[in-house]
Amino acid sequence: MASSAGLLVGEPLRTEDTGEGSLTLSWLFVQFAPAKGGGAARRVDLDDCVGVSAEQSVLVLQSVALRRGFCSAPRRVMSQARFTCRDGAQAESWAAAVWNVMHGKAPEASAPARKRWLVLVNPVSGKKGGALTVLRECRPVLEAHRIELKEIVTTHAAHATELAAEIKLDELDGIVCVGGDGLLYELVNGLMTRPDADAAVSRLHLGVLPGGSANSMCCSLLRAAGEPLSPLAMARLLCKGRQQPLDLLRVTQPGGHVSYGFLSLAWALASDIDLGSEHLRWMGEARFDVYAVWRILTQRAYPGTLRVKEKGAEEWRTIEGPFIGLWALNVRWLTPSAQIGPRAEFDDGCVDLLHFRRVNRLRLLLEMADLSSGRHVDAQWAEYTKVTALELCPQPRTDQQPGMVAIDGELVPFADTSITVLPSKLMLLGGAAQGDNGGSPV
Repeated sequence: MASSAGLLVGEPLRTEDTGEGSLTLSWLFVQFAPAKGGGAARRVDLDDCVGVSAEQSVLVLQSVALRRGFCSAPRRVMSQARFTCRDGAQAESWAAAVWNVMHGKAPEASAPARKRWLVLVNPVSGKKGGALTVLRECRPVLEAHRIELKEIVTTHAAHATELAAEIKLDELDGIVCVGGDGLLYELVNGLMTRPDADAAVSRLHLGVLPGGSANSMCCSLLRAAGEPLSPLAMARLLCKGRQQPLDLLRVTQPGGHVSYGFLSLAWALASDIDLGSEHLRWMGEARFDVYAVWRILTQRAYPGTLRVKEKGAEEWRTIEGPFIGLWALNVRWLTPSAQIGPRAEFDDGCVDLLHFRRVNRLRLLLEMADLSSGRHVDAQWAEYTKVTALELCPQPRTDQQPGMVAIDGELVPFADTSITVLPSKLMLLGGAAQGDNGGSPV
């Protein structure tokens, strides 16, 4: 990238008369200043700009800008700015220069290569085909960013796993899943079963657009970037954000069965809420809150043993049950209102273990009423620590209702389950924008 000084102060890289005024390009913005008496100058922030083109003699910039209302939450909206140039040649020249600067290149440099993404869509995710609606809303953003898109609508369970086995690595740069976290789970497990798994997950950058009920990965990425929770905000991050390393969880069960997760392991109350609320899927995200209240009030104790290797420790520690609830978390947010693991990081080489064994029902209900704050992990009943590996040995609660073990919200066999962390194994699209260390959610 060129001069960081220009990036900091908005130093002009190029200024040119258009006949009706002047255009100025810096590392931060494009500005059109009308000729004397022509009105106020107009500016487009390049941080928001996702596309630029020339339409005859007009320079067109497409942005996904943040709008703040007096009575409404901040949101990202797509907009267009049009600046008239002297002729088509000037408009083309400026479009090329702006496109380069948007990618951190000098205005006169050769154009960056186009990105090639496979887009997988689960048509039954969310409420009433929400994933298809999300893709329709976000496609203009991706197309404006000149991404070559190949779209596939999945037709059956594990379709993404099957597709992952057939992908030719030299034909793609990234894969974007439009749906719930389950679609990405299928894709990751398909990639990890390839003979060239290491090369596949190293070369292919993975992205998500929120079309499911919880959208944990999208939510965690958007919160980390201080962005509104919306499909357009996520689409902008996919185009404009940095690459985000992500730890991968290697899950082993008896018989040598190996699978992979990137969100969480859940058991006892945790899996009851996630999987037991499936019949309330029509409620969207609210299903988790409603079912959580019911399960807290009808509290169950689950027998079992947990062995953990805490961060920085050489020895394993054994924790005896029974347990009321247990999460092992790789991300902070499991739903837009539930920051279950407030100290989790995408790539710290650990999972954040939250479990509790003895707690009064009313106290648990009151102290988990506001999960968005993350303060529940400081409650006296909460045991919260970072671990690099764990072994869960669950015992049946009853013969009829033994309990459920979930990885990334997907039911796995009720059996001894071991997790080891593979640090920074995956690379996600849509981290906090370059130069942004994240921030408070807007």
